[in-house]
Amino acid sequence: MVERIIVASRGRNPSNPSDRTTGAPTEQRLEPNSEGLCNTLTSVQKDNYVLEIRVNED
Repeated sequence: MVERIIVASRGRNPSNPSDRTTGAPTEQRLEPNSEGLCNTLTSVQKDNYVLEIRVNED
């Protein structure tokens, strides 16, 4: 079985992800959207992805 989740690639401060200070250190991370909707507020198209999670059915 495959579960699909919409995620967005965002640059966040690894020490404080809610920090939006200009010039703060950042690293890229995937942020899921639990509502199953597009996860973007801008017109940038490359920051949205579909994450596929393969679930073993044992």
